[in-house]
Amino acid sequence: MPLIDILSTKPNEYLFLPKDSQWITDSVDQKSDVAAIQKLFEPDWLKAEKMVTKTASGRGLVYFFRAFDEDCVLRHYYRGGLIAKISKDKFIFKKLTETRPFQELTLLARLYAAGLNVPKPIAARLTRSGVNYVADIITGAIPRTQELHQQLQQKPIGQEVWLNIGAVLRKMHNLQACHYDINVKNILLQEPIKTEHSASEDQQVSIHLLDFDGCKLRQGDNWKSANLNRFKRSLEKQKLKYAAYYYEEINWAWIEQGYLEALDT
Repeated sequence: MPLIDILSTKPNEYLFLPKDSQWITDSVDQKSDVAAIQKLFEPDWLKAEKMVTKTASGRGLVYFFRAFDEDCVLRHYYRGGLIAKISKDKFIFKKLTETRPFQELTLLARLYAAGLNVPKPIAARLTRSGVNYVADIITGAIPRTQELHQQLQQKPIGQEVWLNIGAVLRKMHNLQACHYDINVKNILLQEPIKTEHSASEDQQVSIHLLDFDGCKLRQGDNWKSANLNRFKRSLEKQKLKYAAYYYEEINWAWIEQGYLEALDT
């Protein structure tokens, strides 16, 4: 059963929404809902309405904003590698269900519903021009987080966090999701909500996974070891780049331990 609805909003423009989306209703005012959602894909409109709470740089600028009572992140799809020198954000169109935004939103919907800590899938927009298309995606923002990469440049992290990273990677693999770009920048550490009544020893950092663009579900198990080793190479690569980078061999042993000890989902 498809997890994503496809709405044709304009000639050659499409809106993708999870089937359980609360952003659109079945009422007579559906066109107004669609029009309101379309505006959220326009950074200039978000800025003019003073809705942007912060920005972040990566492969292009990412915009954080709040809409429909949700904290959101808007990201434009850009190409990577050598082909980006020819076309920075245009992709070849075949059919809607094979486009980057539809596939990422579908995968996120599946993983989010299964309880994996990934961004909430909210919406995506695709605009077609001839054989090409450009696209954007909106996902839920994850509060109180820092990249694993940033944290390791500042201070060591505890054994429990490394074990938890391994357990979350195992859960992703148990769901047969292959993250082709799993690296230290695509793992977020989320601090727990602190209250005056919460005991610090009961608080645990949560692990969240990011950037599922181009990732897929795969059958079998023979690819999982290589995927895990890709993450290990990312840690080792960054360790060589920085004079202070708090990653040691024992930390990888803890990741493997957490991975092996995690229960099957």
